[in-house]
Amino acid sequence: MGVLIALAIALKLPILSIPNVELLTFVIFASGFLLGLVGGALVGIIAMSIYTTLVSPYGIPPLPIALAQVVSMGLIGFAGGLALATSEIPAWRGILSCPLPFAITLGICGVALTIVYDLLTNLAVAFVMGQFVPVMLAAIPFALLHIFSNLVIFSILSPILLRLSKSRFC
Repeated sequence: MGVLIALAIALKLPILSIPNVELLTFVIFASGFLLGLVGGALVGIIAMSIYTTLVSPYGIPPLPIALAQVVSMGLIGFAGGLALATSEIPAWRGILSCPLPFAITLGICGVALTIVYDLLTNLAVAFVMGQFVPVMLAAIPFALLHIFSNLVIFSILSPILLRLSKSRFC
């Protein structure tokens, strides 16, 4: 668990200069897929708590934003655990053992989870700023970039996750 927390944080830092492109979400989702519901949620909560309070070069955000980030990443880790539980259903086992359907499925998961993350964090920003409509409108291009980048990241990195979890599909 500690290695996955460190990996999630470490992979966030090198690409900070590219807005809303990050590997943290995939690593946390993969943590849930490898460790289960509770393990994934814990990796998400701990990794984002450490990043938000100790590592982020942007400083500590206001509490509502920090809570939205931490809760969102906990949900993403939990969702990875749900994907693991779903993959153990016999009807899904054959489909998810093939790289292409697995990549498509994880790409869709990446899109859905990124929408949840962006919605919760942008609502928190709007709450802090006291400006709902302007904040939500200004967030649209950044959210679209985030959604697209996670679609690509989840789809491309899914074969690695499939190999790591291969024993679960046999």
